[in-house]
Amino acid sequence: MNSRKVILDYTLVTLGSLLTAIALVSFMIPNNIIAGGVSGLAIIFYRLFGWWVGVQMFVYNAVLFVLAFALLGIGFGIKSIYSAIMLSFLVDFLQQLNFPVFQASTVQDGGLLVAIYGGVIAGVGMGLVLWRGASTGGTDIIAMILNKYFHISTGSGLLIADTLITIFAIIVFGPIVAMYGIITIFTTSKTIDGLIEGVGNTRTAFIISERHEDIKKKILRDMERGVTLIHAEGGFTGVKRPVIMVSIRRREIGQLRRIIREIDPKSFTIIVNNAEVFGEGFKNIN
Repeated sequence: MNSRKVILDYTLVTLGSLLTAIALVSFMIPNNIIAGGVSGLAIIFYRLFGWWVGVQMFVYNAVLFVLAFALLGIGFGIKSIYSAIMLSFLVDFLQQLNFPVFQASTVQDGGLLVAIYGGVIAGVGMGLVLWRGASTGGTDIIAMILNKYFHISTGSGLLIADTLITIFAIIVFGPIVAMYGIITIFTTSKTIDGLIEGVGNTRTAFIISERHEDIKKKILRDMERGVTLIHAEGGFTGVKRPVIMVSIRRREIGQLRRIIREIDPKSFTIIVNNAEVFGEGFKNIN
């Protein structure tokens, strides 16, 4: 089982690196789309000096990994180093192979589609890498260093690093192209979230009702979902009454609404999105 898992991990990390490289070579590099990170910095210097993008990414990531080992005292794992090297190699390999590119000549001529397609493909690729517990390196290492030594949150550190690169892109390419980069960053982020979290596939409902016992029984019987009773007290009335908590699939929301409407249409219900749910009936935590 361990051998199979290792093979699966490296297969998906390789596939993810390939998809990310395709997004860079086919969409981002030809259109000067700077989506932050070391790839964005590499594209800028590629346009200014003609330096190979993949070689630059390898050098930048090598420096960042050394900094991580020296300043943070941690390792990012063999898979992350493998992914960073593979991505750098594939970018230059595909460019030298004259891989098909999709270039928008004007803003009206598909510029927005290029940014979105590039973001989606890169998001799927990076999502696969992250899903298998690896990383492509880049500005997330800078963010961790800023977090340790300057007490800046990791999210803020990423924002600072990518913002500086985006500002550089505005100076070099102008505001329109830089805006395409921001669109690509947003699209990539949402695609990664969707791939890893299952596109918001689950919800959790909190139900407050005088007929909580009837609702609980019907959920258990008709939906075959486990429920949890949270003992609560009304802030205004002081009435003590359990709150029903139940996690469901998105497609089951309609059935839950019907149950609540039939039993107690005056109940108070909150339904929230989940990042992930582990346990019986949902994902296996292993």
